[in-house]
Amino acid sequence: MGMRAVAVKQAETTEKSTGTRTVPPLPKRATASVDRAPVLLEDRGELTGHAMTVPGEPFYARVMRRRLRTLASLPEWEVGPIELLASELFNNCVHHTRSGQAGGEITISVCKLAGRTQVRVTDVGPRQGEIAVPCLRPFDPDAEGRRGLRLVAEGADRWGTIHHDDGRTSVWFEVDRIERRSDQPAEHVDHAQR
Repeated sequence: MGMRAVAVKQAETTEKSTGTRTVPPLPKRATASVDRAPVLLEDRGELTGHAMTVPGEPFYARVMRRRLRTLASLPEWEVGPIELLASELFNNCVHHTRSGQAGGEITISVCKLAGRTQVRVTDVGPRQGEIAVPCLRPFDPDAEGRRGLRLVAEGADRWGTIHHDDGRTSVWFEVDRIERRSDQPAEHVDHAQR
């Protein structure tokens, strides 16, 4: 089911229960250059990637994953782990920051760099009266949650946080690309080249 069809179905469901029809907002392109620029540990000149901003609602995790898959343009075995880690960070924004409150937004950035893919998820800041700092907590096997950032730390090749002057927080991670060996089967064979 396409994004438009999902939005129409959600609007129809709202109309049946409330008598008014509201259409959920669609993702929008993030145009700020700071949101499209990768986090670089070394100076490589000016590089940019792609970024989008979506409402901080759980429904948009699916939209984010679909768009991430398109922007990363990687084989399935590489994009799957990236989607999983980005989903964990997206859910953390929804549950622990103002991004998950009415009118909140989340910005997701994707940058393909030399030998690696970088994803950055940015919230709109901590909830009123709270101080929210993403950090690894001691592992508790009995805890119901609190595993998202640990999953990122274990699944990414590099990761970190950025606290912006405007109160926003970004958590970024990088996953190195996997080079396919010649003894591995090709994912797709282009028959036109034969």
